[in-house]
Amino acid sequence: MKPTQEAAHPLPCGRSVEEVWDDMEAGRVSEHALHCPHCSTARAGLDDLTEATRALIDDPVSPPAGFLDKIMTAVRADLSLGAAIPLPSRTGQVDISTYALAAVLRYAVDGVDGVRAYECRIALSGDDPRAVTVWMSVALRFGSGQVAALDEARRRVGAALRERIGLELEVLDFEVVDVWTDPGERR
Repeated sequence: MKPTQEAAHPLPCGRSVEEVWDDMEAGRVSEHALHCPHCSTARAGLDDLTEATRALIDDPVSPPAGFLDKIMTAVRADLSLGAAIPLPSRTGQVDISTYALAAVLRYAVDGVDGVRAYECRIALSGDDPRAVTVWMSVALRFGSGQVAALDEARRRVGAALRERIGLELEVLDFEVVDVWTDPGERR
């Protein structure tokens, strides 16, 4: 599928989400896609979407006609939700929605043992157009070394912004909104 100007969801590397999807469906992996963090992130998200779709298909309940089309329409609509943040690019103006960026940052935090990300808000820095301020609500596992876990989450958010998106983290404020215990754990 050749992306149209209206349908294309551009990535900072110049490719579009649709091109990544087409390559995945055809079983192609270009040299660029092997090393591009933007294509890798898009591919990981599309893999998750494919897995979720397969689970729906494997469900014995028959989905209504056009269900997959409705899912894809919602996913594409979600990509454009939120304010757009300009990204550094050699190929001209490239933007990412705050919704998509928040998903990347929540994923980075969820990779830290003992921390679960919930809500995430992002704003451009007033002083530096390549820096952002992030607020995120999180839950912590009881007894998980909360300070160390939050330090690791902060490091991962900074690395995700810098290495995957091309932005710098100016401020990251965590708000702990919940604490959970593992099932079977005794107090």
